[in-house]
Amino acid sequence: MGASPEISVIVVAYNAEGCIARCLDSILAQSFRDFELLVLNDGSSDGTQSIIDSYKASDPRIRSVCQENRGVAMTRQEGLELARGRYSIFVDSDDWIEPDMLEGLHSKAFEADADMVLCDILEEFEDHAEYRRQNPGTGDHLAVQRKMLNELQASMWNKLIRHEVYREYGVRFIEGVNCCEDQLLLIRLLSNPLKVAYVGKAYYHYDKAINAGSITNRWHSRPIKERLLFLETAEPYMQQGQEHREAFDYYVSRRIYDSTYAGKDEDADYRLIYSRYRSSLKRSSLPMKQKMLCHLRYAGLGWLIRLIRHSRA
Repeated sequence: MGASPEISVIVVAYNAEGCIARCLDSILAQSFRDFELLVLNDGSSDGTQSIIDSYKASDPRIRSVCQENRGVAMTRQEGLELARGRYSIFVDSDDWIEPDMLEGLHSKAFEADADMVLCDILEEFEDHAEYRRQNPGTGDHLAVQRKMLNELQASMWNKLIRHEVYREYGVRFIEGVNCCEDQLLLIRLLSNPLKVAYVGKAYYHYDKAINAGSITNRWHSRPIKERLLFLETAEPYMQQGQEHREAFDYYVSRRIYDSTYAGKDEDADYRLIYSRYRSSLKRSSLPMKQKMLCHLRYAGLGWLIRLIRHSRA
């Protein structure tokens, strides 16, 4: 492997001693060999670093960074800045990949001269796995951008991306946005004329058992500043016609509805989100019953919401 590998695989780890070996093993077992592996330890307090060190000692393709906790967004950005590959891809430390993932995605990128290649995923639960197709149905970057809000898995880890596009279009992770930071980056990236391709195979294993409590699944638990910063930053990129506006309205409305599950001590945060995006909620195609629950939460009728939900159980 030369000084500039074909692919940079970036892993961000935080207190991952129980799963990172599985992740690293799956990457190092790739049939495609021309890659570097960047492992960034974002201030772990467990044995994560000692595991990383043991792998680094036995494989020269591994580079690692151990730092004080900066949050996932800035740590991912550091990975992008350190990457030397023609293409880059992220793998989460609690997930794993098929041994032909890099080969399959790279072959498609070369064949289609694509800037971004998506693949399907397997969601791994404790007792079963569920196949999730990620076919964008089009190579049009704006259509894919819309779908990245509500239809496709908006994560960095099932997408091989030509690394130069980050510099060409000046797209970076935004400091302070650690809630859906990957989705925000993809939305911004896809506002540019990227060529998108797709491989209909599930190369990526997303561990839903471990990630059941992840920030993606706990939108309302994130600080109000993070939630608003995400929405306010994404909104300008979703104004390119009626279809974009409708996609954004529906996405915001689902986030407002998700927040109705927040505890009573988060009433002020809920009211702020609701007030800021009330018009999106009104315009959206969110089911009327869910809209009603949003309005009831804003009115402070949490007891009635609990009664309605209990009656549906």
